[in-house]
Amino acid sequence: MKQILLIGAGRSASNLIEYLQLKSTETPFELIIADLNPSLVESRIGPHSNTKFVSLDIADDFQRTSLVKESDIVISMLPAHLHINVAKDCLEFGKNMVTASYISNEMK
Repeated sequence: MKQILLIGAGRSASNLIEYLQLKSTETPFELIIADLNPSLVESRIGPHSNTKFVSLDIADDFQRTSLVKESDIVISMLPAHLHINVAKDCLEFGKNMVTASYISNEMK
């Protein structure tokens, strides 16, 4: 089964999460939501059969790269200045990355 990794699940990600959960029932894929406080996110979003919540400190290189490596696509909803390490991981492992943020010079 395909796996989508969503990193950062603050308020701006709520609608995206609901949309992806709905889509995952039509076209099966696993949605991994990685956030510093996954229990808070899970309490707001609620359980879903194709969704897994994991704790992630974005500065933890080992954990972050492990999650990216296992995923088919990565969505970063982090603040713009935190995208760079996720983007580097995606390049290293040949993963596509999507973000709703502006593209900084460092990201270019």
